[in-house]
Amino acid sequence: MVQPLNKGYAKVPSLPISTMRNLVLIAFCLYASATAAQGDQVSAYVAGVAALEAEDYTEAVRWFEEALDENAGFADAHYGLAKVYAAESPMHDERKVSRELERALRIHPDNAQYLEAQLAALRRRMPEASAFSVTDTRRPTLAGRLLAVDSTNALAHEELALSAFLEFDWRRQMARRQGGWNPDETHGTSGGANRARLQAEEHLIEALKRNPARVETHRLRLRVATLAEDDAALSRAAEAFATALPDEPGAQLYQGLAAYRKGEIEAAENYFVRALEAMPSGERAGFERIAHLLSEEEEALLKVDSSAATEQFWRTRDPRLLSPQNERRLEHYARLALADLLYADTRNNARGWATPRGDVVVRYGAPDESGRWLSADFSARRFGTLELWVYAEHDDEDGFSLLFEDPFRNGDFDFMSSAAGEDDATRARSLFHRIPERFAYRPPGGLVEFYHLAVPFKGAAGQTTLVVPIGVPISILSNVSVDLSDPELTFALKSGVFLLAPNGVPQAEVRHETERLRPSSAVDTGAGVLWTDGLAINASPGTYTLAVEFEQSETGTVGVVREEVVLPSFASAGLSISGLLPAFLVEEAKPGVAVHNGWIHRGDFFINPAPTGHFATDEPIYLYVEAYGLALENGRTNYEIEAVLRPVDDAGVITRTLGRLLGRRPPAAVSVQFAISGTASDEGQYVIFDASGQEPGAYELTLRVHDQNAGATVETSLALQLDSP
Repeated sequence: MVQPLNKGYAKVPSLPISTMRNLVLIAFCLYASATAAQGDQVSAYVAGVAALEAEDYTEAVRWFEEALDENAGFADAHYGLAKVYAAESPMHDERKVSRELERALRIHPDNAQYLEAQLAALRRRMPEASAFSVTDTRRPTLAGRLLAVDSTNALAHEELALSAFLEFDWRRQMARRQGGWNPDETHGTSGGANRARLQAEEHLIEALKRNPARVETHRLRLRVATLAEDDAALSRAAEAFATALPDEPGAQLYQGLAAYRKGEIEAAENYFVRALEAMPSGERAGFERIAHLLSEEEEALLKVDSSAATEQFWRTRDPRLLSPQNERRLEHYARLALADLLYADTRNNARGWATPRGDVVVRYGAPDESGRWLSADFSARRFGTLELWVYAEHDDEDGFSLLFEDPFRNGDFDFMSSAAGEDDATRARSLFHRIPERFAYRPPGGLVEFYHLAVPFKGAAGQTTLVVPIGVPISILSNVSVDLSDPELTFALKSGVFLLAPNGVPQAEVRHETERLRPSSAVDTGAGVLWTDGLAINASPGTYTLAVEFEQSETGTVGVVREEVVLPSFASAGLSISGLLPAFLVEEAKPGVAVHNGWIHRGDFFINPAPTGHFATDEPIYLYVEAYGLALENGRTNYEIEAVLRPVDDAGVITRTLGRLLGRRPPAAVSVQFAISGTASDEGQYVIFDASGQEPGAYELTLRVHDQNAGATVETSLALQLDSP
């Protein structure tokens, strides 16, 4: 197949255009008959064109060379030979392409068609990094010559945009080494970087005016915005790409990347799905591959059942269950798009994620810090470019760094290797084995801490009910002072509680949506003003991962907690006790009256559960508990409840011993005790504890139930923090 030397931009042929058209129309006839006109240079040239179109490259070379034998100054014949050597065939030879174009340009140095073809040839032969080089300026110089002849030439503008983009990257790296790059600065190193970026954008705009359907130009525009960390510019560039090429999968892909970076999760998912559907199967396989991200156990499962392993991988890594999207999967697609955008090796036809730096981005995301510098290690004879990526600590994992080297300064970065012992390539392989991937979920509005408790109670049909109160500081949601008496206090919130099996499959869930945050749902506690909610979830006894979540859509604020929880069984005979649930208020349930929003209904009581053990000393502390298996005598139960509040003595052993020697008494405990008689073996009760006489500080509250009929005692406890009013 004949490959054009350029994309068909403006041509300035040696022969008149009308003559060329007429000659091409009769070319095949001339080629077939090879009449007496063969000796004529024009006829030989036209026969060469016909042979080229027929992909008979040997004959094309013969005819073009014959035309040159007749007239050594026939520039179009040199151009024809260049096209032959550029075609995908056994005769392909980029050096001969450049040689013939140089000969044509010596004859017609201002021919835009020849200049453009030579520029395209240089772009194929030379690495991208050569577009901005202090030692080899052939590419930008040629682009400048082309613009001097054709000021609107798209390829020349794209080349100069690439040169400016690489300069922007270089100056941005310099600014970061000098204390940081400021995108708004107009002076100094940052100012130089910003001017280079502006030049790149101006050239890209001109290139797209002339050829709005060129994919490479759109990708470069996206790269400029991405490197500048300008999400708005990235979004505009992606939209322009999609408008110009609506059927191009890459356009949808980069719209997904732009939406994801702006926190528009639903839109990002839609774009990514459409992009994957439009991709050829081979390209789509790169987005679906996860083998390199798996642990050893997951990799073993993948070999047995790839579908199940893939499903489990994404399910167990989904950071949020309250949303319909899997944010980890979307992050994966965004990383693949970013890696392909920034690190694709077009000369070697390698996708970005298949390069060393791109692979790291897919595994760990973009680095927290990075730096690039020229190497001058004369002892090791290393004179390339080094690039260091630093990843900060994450959860319980230590931070790490990765060092890349571009030994020939041509943009081909890889891990440094050495024949003498451990090197960066070995350390990278070890890191990939130890930490195949990692992901820190960061929602647009921030991931915030909130209060919650998990208190088990006996459920129906052998199940356990887990009561989960939630408390979200209103200051996080509004960033303003809140008047609890304001009837127009309007914040919509969603909350959810999920119990997950070890394989990540939800075993039970409950969701709650509050369309309007009412003053009755906000409580002023020792921990501040909290929006509170109470959820109850039922499951069989066992060990689970408890996921507690909330989100506030207007601010994008999200809270996520995951922890292991054991749901005890209350089915055994004998006396047992539930967990201890602190509350702001407990009321007797009334027939026909619905439980208040955010409250819990247990037995004969409506409970406004507290999500934390923080209470002010001037407020009563409500405590709700249930006893199971109480013995009946003559149809009645007889038991005592005792609640003991004891200060936590956090003094050391030596301090406590010295205190006793000096006659100091340990902190005194206070208690409440009362007797109850009922008719049910399972009963719920509440205690109102007055802590007004206590000093602020940490306390432990223990609640005991003594069954007088059976002579058995059970107890449960709760940590409390008393704060000043």
